[in-house]
Amino acid sequence: MKTAIVLSGGGSKGSYQLGVWKALKKLHIKYDIVTGTSIGALNGVLMTEKSYFKAKRIWKTLNLEYLFNKLPQSNSNIDVLKLYGDSLIKEGGMDIKKIESIIEKYLNKKKFYKSKINFGLITYNFTTKKPLILSKNEIPKDKLVDYLMASATCFPAFKMKEIDGDKYIDGGYYDNLPIELAINLGADNLIIVDLNDPGLKRKPSKQVKHIIIKPRNNISFFLNFNKKDAKTNIKYGYNDTMKAFKKLDGNKFTFKKNSISKYYLKKKDKIIDNSEAKFLSSIEQLGKIFKLDESKIYSCKKFIKILKQKIKKEEVITKEDIKNIKDLVKINSKTIILFFLSELEKGKKHKNLSMVFKKEYKLAKYLQILGVKYGK
Repeated sequence: MKTAIVLSGGGSKGSYQLGVWKALKKLHIKYDIVTGTSIGALNGVLMTEKSYFKAKRIWKTLNLEYLFNKLPQSNSNIDVLKLYGDSLIKEGGMDIKKIESIIEKYLNKKKFYKSKINFGLITYNFTTKKPLILSKNEIPKDKLVDYLMASATCFPAFKMKEIDGDKYIDGGYYDNLPIELAINLGADNLIIVDLNDPGLKRKPSKQVKHIIIKPRNNISFFLNFNKKDAKTNIKYGYNDTMKAFKKLDGNKFTFKKNSISKYYLKKKDKIIDNSEAKFLSSIEQLGKIFKLDESKIYSCKKFIKILKQKIKKEEVITKEDIKNIKDLVKINSKTIILFFLSELEKGKKHKNLSMVFKKEYKLAKYLQILGVKYGK
């Protein structure tokens, strides 16, 4: 059986794939083939030569300030787009030479071509209006970086890549998730890393054994290259992979294996939900509402402890807040939950309101059962 890693395109989201790779290393999962489109091709070439720490250094280097010699006014998607927009108007798109120089610096061609792991990439020939699909033995050594950059040229944000007189653009214009390429290279077991980025995804000609890993959380905007987001994306990639292989638990949040089960079984008589899955959903909703760090790995006990600490620091609900809730204006889930929690502590149940805000009332009841104190 031959295992392939299939890496989609996704710009700055590609740092997530580094987290996947970290988890695969931790799990001692071997692979025979790597296929990639766009940023997936750039990560894939390093996975082929097994240079994880080189890839980590690249993602520390790759940022907007390095690419443009300036930063956007803020980290918002609009300001990031303005940076690329200015480059598009003034220069016809971002020059890819700086990314190319990083790849040239860190890529070990000798190691890549000697590796027993096969490799394939996809780019799109804008001149001929045809895709170009290449495996390792079809890429000339002196053109390796050229074709990697051709695959990753996110036109029109980036300038087209010219090779031997033809112009190339991002492989995502043809197939942003090269599953078929992996199958054609002999894979019968796939680990698919889909960054959920815009681009065409072609349906493979046949089904083979596979596992799909994709972001469960909101990861960075695909054009926003920065060290902070890359670090978070790597954590998400690691967590999601470990969850996909049943080594960690959780959905949006991540919990140590069986931590949720043990807590649920221990507190089953007190817990409102009648299943472990519903219990998990409820505490994850609370984590989201009270803004716990989604990239961390928690024990269930630690998660609840941090939740208690967060709520203890919340401002006390005012009479105006209560009026707004009763008038059904200027409200949000957090305010409603805190209102119900403060009233439950006084022994008040607000039957009519609790029917209107069923979810929030249930979550407030949960907090009471979990021993969360508020406003004291």
